[in-house]
Amino acid sequence: MRRTLPTRKKIKRDATPRVIYLIGFLAYAAWGGWAWVLFNLAPEGVPNQLVFLGTSFLALFLTFLFLFYQAAKEATGKAPPVVFYPAARRAFFVAFFFPALGVMKLLGIFNLINAGLLSLILLLVEIQISRG
Repeated sequence: MRRTLPTRKKIKRDATPRVIYLIGFLAYAAWGGWAWVLFNLAPEGVPNQLVFLGTSFLALFLTFLFLFYQAAKEATGKAPPVVFYPAARRAFFVAFFFPALGVMKLLGIFNLINAGLLSLILLLVEIQISRG
């Protein structure tokens, strides 16, 4: 009697990793935390304002990470690790922009020129990183 090896299981290479679904659920939780901070902490005081900016960053980062990953996956069809790291970098830059504007407002240096320069700096950094 001839012995054969069992057939290999097919690996779904294009399946969305479970980590992405976890990121989506964490984004919902971060927005819930942001709403809790908004309704339960007084806007006076620098520590409360920094907690608000921190939860804003976390909520925006996780939301944009999920969105950029899903959009890049649909647009390019590349493997998940190839799409994830650029999506995480872009989500970080977008999420960093809005709390940075809030910090500029707290420091009293916010104006349209500074906001435009910050967005230009982040855009040029993203372009330079994406090229290399």
